[in-house]
Amino acid sequence: MSIELSNDQKHALDIAGTPLKVVDPRTGSVYVLVDDTAFQLFQALVGDNLADTYQAQIDSAMRAGWDDPAMDDYNDYDKHRES
Repeated sequence: MSIELSNDQKHALDIAGTPLKVVDPRTGSVYVLVDDTAFQLFQALVGDNLADTYQAQIDSAMRAGWDDPAMDDYNDYDKHRES
């Protein structure tokens, strides 16, 4: 499904370019508007199913094991966050 951009949206794209964040006023959900070329590149990198990509990351972390020194960074995850 595709929709046609409103004049306001066209104007925002002219000013900001892509990616452009779009907010649904009903729900407050934020969406990112990118051109099709960028989306196709992203999709080629992560595949059609983002859930599979996420699951692959979880599986990889689980193979390392909780006691693996490579997992130590996650013990203090909040300490490394930017404020």
